[in-house]
Amino acid sequence: IFTRERQRTMRSEKRNVEVSSESFVSMAVHAGQNATTVVHGILMGHFDQKITKIIKAIPVCHETPTKPLLQTALALASSADQGMVVVGWYIAPEKLDDKNPGPVPLRIVSNITTDEYEPVLILLDNDALVACLTGEAQKENVVKGFVKDFGQQWLEPVTLRISDEAKAVEVARSAFSDGIQVVDLTDHFEDSTRDWSVNSALTTYVAKLIN
Repeated sequence: IFTRERQRTMRSEKRNVEVSSESFVSMAVHAGQNATTVVHGILMGHFDQKITKIIKAIPVCHETPTKPLLQTALALASSADQGMVVVGWYIAPEKLDDKNPGPVPLRIVSNITTDEYEPVLILLDNDALVACLTGEAQKENVVKGFVKDFGQQWLEPVTLRISDEAKAVEVARSAFSDGIQVVDLTDHFEDSTRDWSVNSALTTYVAKLIN
């Protein structure tokens, strides 16, 4: 059990972010298959010493989320017995030239409650994402990480690393080209037979190519 003073200290520590290959592929394909709309999702993982480890990205919607949708998604993700906790939120903006988090994701991440460290906000850079998924060029910084700054907004850039990045980019491009579907919660609400929280088709696809 952490004291309040220790919790404040832990929350103020600047942390690096490590994104698993599967999480990167899931976020990239989710954004790619909904190229004309904003996409949102939950980041699951662990807080380890000075690193926030993102193990799984759970897609939530391809629209601006309502409060009931957010509450439902976070409750379902938190209750899943996967040995992980909610560590943040991700977004791919609707517009190609949006390079910074807007008010909606900033409000969402500020309302995510964690027991230890502050959550992280991940932003997908649409320009770099297009190049990544189409193979037009090898662009860096497809995903950017932000943590809380002194103004109490998630606008402070943080060092972010993607596990086996070159391979992850290759698999994301391949999954997008092969039409592997990422099912978000709104898709599941429209058709309850569609696999949402696990996204087994993508998980199996990534496991075969990464491992």
